Formats: sequence, structure tokens, C-alpha cells
Amino acid sequence: MRIGWIDYLNTLPFDFKKTGFDLTFKYDLIKGVPSQINSYLSENIVDIGFISSAHYIENYEKFLILPELSISSLNKVRSVVILSDRELSEIEEIYLTKESKTSRYLTKVIFEKFLGKKVRYLDFDGKDVESKEAVLLIGDNAIMYSNKKKYIFDLSSIWYKKTGLPFVFALWSVREDFFNKNRDDVLEFQNVLKKSKNKFFVDPEGFFNLSKDSVDYLKNLDYCLSEEHIKSLEFFSNLLLDIGLIVKKPEFRFLE
Repeated sequence: MRIGWIDYLNTLPFDFKKTGFDLTFKYDLIKGVPSQINSYLSENIVDIGFISSAHYIENYEKFLILPELSISSLNKVRSVVILSDRELSEIEEIYLTKESKTSRYLTKVIFEKFLGKKVRYLDFDGKDVESKEAVLLIGDNAIMYSNKKKYIFDLSSIWYKKTGLPFVFALWSVREDFFNKNRDDVLEFQNVLKKSKNKFFVDPEGFFNLSKDSVDYLKNLDYCLSEEHIKSLEFFSNLLLDIGLIVKKPEFRFLE
């Protein structure tokens, strides 16, 4: 099994080897940022991976979701933010990280659906945050650069205030053709991820020697995938359809 793996702070609960688990079959971890893992899964470079929820929405006919697993937020997430010199309603131009399709799409939903505002979107090259009017950052960079601008706008918090729903940033997904030929291995992997997630929060400091701030950040996240999460994904999909970022409403299909 080729597993698409992301080395961000918020993926630590799934690091099954460090939490004391392993798999009975042969596997390779193929690392990358979220946008790379999206591409790897679509291009058959990996068989299973942690992908942006927006990428699943666009490619749902090819993939199946591993139940009960996600990276979500019930309100403030801290690691998906717009850093800006201006108030949100005054932003005219924003640089978007290339690392996460979901975050890019959510930014456009916030401006175009929630604020009713057209802005100029540019790709962020990872340099000179201070010189940009506004920048969308995710993951460790969002936390690291949080003091570089006057304003910090947490995208998950904005979503929650508008919808009352959690926001699902990423899903564990598998190529359907791979699952059909390797059902037992995929189900074992899903079970190990669930065990790792649950065990991690018993003693996160002990497993990874984390700071209190890092532990508090991780405990603020939500790694579940309930009916409310699916409702949120469906609503997000409808908004993406409204602004033309997707052309077809998805189905959310799970492992049997």
C-alpha cells in the first residue's frame, strides 16, 4: 500500500508508529503537502491518502472515504487563516497558499457568498508575507506567521458563525479500484488510524514531547466525521456549485 502522508502538526494524531501501532502488510509513506497528496491520489502515485475535502468533492466518483476520520474544526482552527493589513471587508487583493485546495475554496466562498465581494486572487510563492496586503496560510506556516499582520481572520471561525456547523478540511480517502482489490488491508489501516487518534489524546506530550501550546492547539481540533460533518460538506459543496468552482454536486461515499 502506498500511503500519502502529510507531516503537519495537525496530522500527528494519525502517526500510528509513534503511538505504538503498525500494519501487518507492506506499505510505503509518500510525503507531501496537501495539494501534492491530492494530485498523487488522482494520478495513482498513492493508493490512499489524507486529501483536501475539496479534492474529494471534485473527484468523488473515484474515491471512497474512510469513516470516522477527518481534520475538522468546531469553531476556531488557528491553522487556516487570512493575515491582513486591513479588515476583511476592505481586502481587495489576496495571495492564496498553493498547499490546500479546501482552504483556497473556502476563502472564495467567504468573500463571494458571505461578504458578496469580488477580490483579486493571486498565488502565494511562500515569500515576503509582510509585503502582501493579505495572505491565506495553512498549517504550521499559519501559526508561525500569525504575528506578522495587524489582523488575523480564522476561516473556520467565520464558517461556524455563518453556518453553525463544523468545517471539514481534510478526509482520509482511498481509490475505489484499490479498495475493491485490497479490502482487508484498507480496513486494517482505517482501524489503526482510529486507534492511533484515540490513543494520542491520552498522552500527546509523552508521544511527541509537545509544548503546551501545541497540545492545546491539537485538542481544539476535531478528528471525527459525524452526520453534522457530512451536512457541512454538503452545504460547502452547494456553495462551491453556486460560485462555479465545481460543476456537479457530489455524493459522499464510504467504505462498506
